[in-house]
Amino acid sequence: MATFGAGGAAVGSSVVTHPGASGLSSETTGDDYAGTGGAVKYEGRPSQLTDKGKQFEILRSWAKADSTHSAAWRVQAKENYDFRVGEQWNTEDRQILNAQSRPEIVFNRILTILKAVAGMEINGRHEVHFIPRHNQDTAVNELLTGASKWMTDECDAEDEESSAFEDCLTCGIGVTEHRLDYERDRKGLYVEDRFDPIEFYWDRTAKKKNISDARRMHRIKKMPISEAHQMFRGKTREQLDAAWAQGTELDEARKTLEEKRKREENTTDTTYDDMDEVTIVNTQWFEREVYWLVADPATNKTHELSEDDYDQFVRRTKMLNQMGRKLDYVAAQLTRRVYYEAYIGGELLSIGKAPLGQFKWTVITGEFHRTKGFWFGLVQIMRDPQMWANKWLSQSLHILNTTAKGGIVAEQDAFENIREAEDKWARPDAIVWTKRGALTGDKPKIMPRPGGAFPEGHIHLMEFAISAIRDVTGINLELLGLKDQNQPGILEAQRKQAGMTVLATVFDSLRRFRKNGGRIRLFMVQNYLADGRLIRIVGPEGAKAIPLMKDKCTGEYSVVIDDAPTSPNQKEQNWAIISSMLPAFKDQLVQSPELLVLVLEYSPLPAKLVDGLKQILTKTQADPDQQAQKKLTQAMQTSIIDKNQAQAELFLQQAGKQQTTALYDIAIAMAEFTNAKAKGDKLAAETAHTKVKAAVDAMTPIEAQQPAAPTEPPGLTAARKMVHDRVTQAADQAHERAMQSSDQQHDLTGQILDQAHERSLAAMQPQVAGVGPTQGGPAQ
Repeated sequence: MATFGAGGAAVGSSVVTHPGASGLSSETTGDDYAGTGGAVKYEGRPSQLTDKGKQFEILRSWAKADSTHSAAWRVQAKENYDFRVGEQWNTEDRQILNAQSRPEIVFNRILTILKAVAGMEINGRHEVHFIPRHNQDTAVNELLTGASKWMTDECDAEDEESSAFEDCLTCGIGVTEHRLDYERDRKGLYVEDRFDPIEFYWDRTAKKKNISDARRMHRIKKMPISEAHQMFRGKTREQLDAAWAQGTELDEARKTLEEKRKREENTTDTTYDDMDEVTIVNTQWFEREVYWLVADPATNKTHELSEDDYDQFVRRTKMLNQMGRKLDYVAAQLTRRVYYEAYIGGELLSIGKAPLGQFKWTVITGEFHRTKGFWFGLVQIMRDPQMWANKWLSQSLHILNTTAKGGIVAEQDAFENIREAEDKWARPDAIVWTKRGALTGDKPKIMPRPGGAFPEGHIHLMEFAISAIRDVTGINLELLGLKDQNQPGILEAQRKQAGMTVLATVFDSLRRFRKNGGRIRLFMVQNYLADGRLIRIVGPEGAKAIPLMKDKCTGEYSVVIDDAPTSPNQKEQNWAIISSMLPAFKDQLVQSPELLVLVLEYSPLPAKLVDGLKQILTKTQADPDQQAQKKLTQAMQTSIIDKNQAQAELFLQQAGKQQTTALYDIAIAMAEFTNAKAKGDKLAAETAHTKVKAAVDAMTPIEAQQPAAPTEPPGLTAARKMVHDRVTQAADQAHERAMQSSDQQHDLTGQILDQAHERSLAAMQPQVAGVGPTQGGPAQ
């Protein structure tokens, strides 16, 4: 062990005794195992006793005391299970009905109510979240939360918990067992099983909800002897069978070995006969263990030491003090709970520390009966109304049957055969012969018996009993979905909420039940399952396989129970609120697809459709760099469109200027041509004509040099593309109109000039012909 010291400079040591470490007292009345031989070191800790016989006696006394305490509840629980399925007449009432030839009528109305409450639990299931402690980051640990959900999905734990909840509604107690199964998976497979609460025994002093204050728990199970031999090899039948655990219940007498075996002719070996059973008792309990918390002020560190280690530490400290090296430390004596588990048969089969460090059984309880010390469910309070409804219905039918046929009053000599008259009188197709004169005269020997009217109060009593079945539970017709009345939806929702308020205590026990199961799963993940195995985590991007590493699961976590968003009731309620808020946040949802993905999680749409929408929205999302690149590309495309539009307008302006300049040049050339024609100067006229043609050619509009069409980026929006197409179309139309106008003007001007030029040349031809050539040169 580590040595505590401060470099020899010490001021002494101090010891603080924690109040919880003292005052340990042994239990009495079946729980007294300290003995009468004086105090022992491990008083209150039977696991530390070296005598196995003494351990067996202690554990057996616990099981027998707790079994006797819950014997009355066990009888009542079995009756409630029978009552649930419709066996609602006891033996005495059934004998009375048979004697009176009355039918055993059962209209089982309590099963509908039980199924309705169980359906509320299924439609409003909870899920477990783990939040770190002692950390500024209080976000939910997604790895542990996903691991817990993966564990529950693999073993169908939700269905097992729902079955335990139905047990609680029926008999007042529901139990599930948590364990690791190494038979189906060598690494350990998490299993959560619901088992029959009749097999469960609890601490007789426990009184809190979900038996959270129990010091011990037991499960007494009957199993085939072949299975018991596989669990505890080498043990004989007498060693395996806990015969002492039988006969402790009020409704079960102790059976002999011969009664338990199934005897068949020519059968000698019953080793593998399932009818040959033994009883095994599984007990778990906790003991308070004393330990020492030693602190070193120099290093500000603490260490936990057992009593033996602390004694050794003190001896070494004294030796160092004698050597001149004084140690400064502070020690406090504390206690902690240590859980143990034992299997008991005819003897102690095994004993050791509990694998989970806590009880492996999680319990959900109903209402507590303080006087008798046990819990009861809804069936117990619905039994009397249901029984009286059955009785009054049977009585009503009996009254109708006996009064409908009437009956007669007759003298003894009225019939020829009295026995035959009794048999045939009620038959409508039979003839009953009478003596002569029995039906005539003033005083006939036969007359109808006066009938009695059906009592109206009887019907009211029966209706009252039927309505009382719902009234005693507080479950109204709105919760059952049987309200046949046109009423506003708000009023119906309020009445449903009122009915749920009555059942709030049961669902509060369910929440605590699931929280205890979450703590067990957390312990298993941190201590057994965090070995690198791959688990399936379902997230926004789908299912992923993630290794479960120990360094990612260590630490302390708080277990939080939240309504599962996958439950139908919760989805409907959430979506009703979300849908009314969506119009106000329309712009935010469009700009933030990740927020829309989160909203889709709470929609009641089919899961396949939601997954498809999530995948589409996820693909449209990108990292910040891609978003910036997308915005830059859009800006570039916008600038290109603006540039093309500006160039089109510039080309139109240039075309207009060119047309104006060409017309001006044509006018000047026409003036020169006219002057030359007036002066008769042919050379000047031809030169002016050439200028006119050049000006006309100059009127042809300049072809707009369209830039190369840029490649349309994938991120170009439809709106931007529409603007680009409209601008391009407008530029093309303006260019075509300008070219058509210029071509028309050019053709018209050319025709006019050609005609004028031809006329001028024709007029000047005679004048030119009459002029002779000049001296020293040819004729002009």
